[in-house]
Amino acid sequence: MADRLSKFTTKGSTEFVKWIQLGAAGTLPRDLLEDPTYAEPIPGNLPISDEAFPDRYAFGCYLVELLKPFDRSAISFDRGLWSWLAAFYFEQLCPRDEAGKRTLRRYYVYALSESRVYYRHLVRTPWFLVSVHGDACRYLLARRSGDQAPLSRQSYLLDQLAARQFVISSPSLIGAAERLYTDPRTGLPRGAGSKGSGSPRRLALLANQLSLTYDIHDMPVSRLLELLPEEFGSAWRQLPLNLPRRSPGTSSAR
Repeated sequence: MADRLSKFTTKGSTEFVKWIQLGAAGTLPRDLLEDPTYAEPIPGNLPISDEAFPDRYAFGCYLVELLKPFDRSAISFDRGLWSWLAAFYFEQLCPRDEAGKRTLRRYYVYALSESRVYYRHLVRTPWFLVSVHGDACRYLLARRSGDQAPLSRQSYLLDQLAARQFVISSPSLIGAAERLYTDPRTGLPRGAGSKGSGSPRRLALLANQLSLTYDIHDMPVSRLLELLPEEFGSAWRQLPLNLPRRSPGTSSAR
């Protein structure tokens, strides 16, 4: 196993996707991670650990620390980097059962693909959340009870929120979702599996509408909750009239 941070070349990314699409049988070929044809070292000769992570939050924290020397905006869309990291941690992202078989998901959760599905990538997403929100995103990356492969999937709640970049980037919306959709005793998501009234999908749609009028990106969570209609719970009152409004011509929060 490689012990220095690297990134796939174009050929390496292609071969990684092929290996996945052919069923990802056995162990990932070592050459794919190390051979110069497929991978090139990242400047800095940084060591990388193959430790087992207890949950996606711990994984995200490790990635933030590992990638701290690099500009966040510069690496955020680096397909070679994120795909190589997924290959490096593939046994945790897609472990084999006792019979040696894997439960594979769509290739783009392992190999970073087009921008509309970035949020589904199993390595980039925890890094992004922790780098933007720190401990406030822990509930979105928590391990579910009895989960033997905590890095292998993300919650429905996270899928719904992360599908819209302006939502997953907003501290206020991340805080509101925690209040609305987590169990205060366990900190784990609850009641977030529906698609109708009061659902995460509805929250995202309403936030998009509200952002045209109100500056909700860094609004206190309590004020944002007061803006929401009764479908999100009778405890939330209408927002006071002195709420700061967006200036004419201001774009929506992204």
